[in-house]
Amino acid sequence: GVRLVGSEMCIRDRTNSTALPPASVGPLALAFARKSAEEAGKTGVLPLQAGADAFAARIILADAAVSSIDAQYYIWRRDLTGYLLLDALRRAADRGVRVRLLLDDNGISGLDRELAALGAHPDVEVRLYNPFNLRRFKSLSYGFDFFRLNRRMHNKSFTVDGQATILGGRNIGNEYFDTGPTALFVDLDVLAVGAIVPEVSADFDRYWAAPVSYTHLRAH
Repeated sequence: GVRLVGSEMCIRDRTNSTALPPASVGPLALAFARKSAEEAGKTGVLPLQAGADAFAARIILADAAVSSIDAQYYIWRRDLTGYLLLDALRRAADRGVRVRLLLDDNGISGLDRELAALGAHPDVEVRLYNPFNLRRFKSLSYGFDFFRLNRRMHNKSFTVDGQATILGGRNIGNEYFDTGPTALFVDLDVLAVGAIVPEVSADFDRYWAAPVSYTHLRAH
């Protein structure tokens, strides 16, 4: 087992879940059923150019989920959009949706308590990629563990019910969604359905099961 200073995390006796099969019921399954049959083996892509559209798409997908949400990000800000999306994940879990959230520990400053609270839900698991030993003043950890901590996860995906996924350049934060006074980052996401979705899910599973992905248990 592994236990890190400042926040309890461990991989002892960890079970590595895998992506659930595409949901056969629910709004997304119903919306894509006919097209999936007609366009088997193809991928449909819708660019999400505006930040507000990219944020709304994530909220709508999360609220439509009936089976699973797998979200993977490099940065998740402690701000309005970050909190709203965490709340959307909790609402989904309250409906019985299985939620897996994989975050790079370099981009979640100040969120330990919120993530610990979310991870306490029986239908949610939160994992951190290559976490820092020090939970405060994280950058000091580079002084004695640079080569491990310099290996970060920049993947970004939001996959719901095995039916649809959002992937691209946006992390989670006001600056990515054109919200509030922060400067807007010019990024692009796409909403994708079809053949690409299981490939995104398989890639998520690889990072989820990586030895450097640790289950977030409790923040002090």
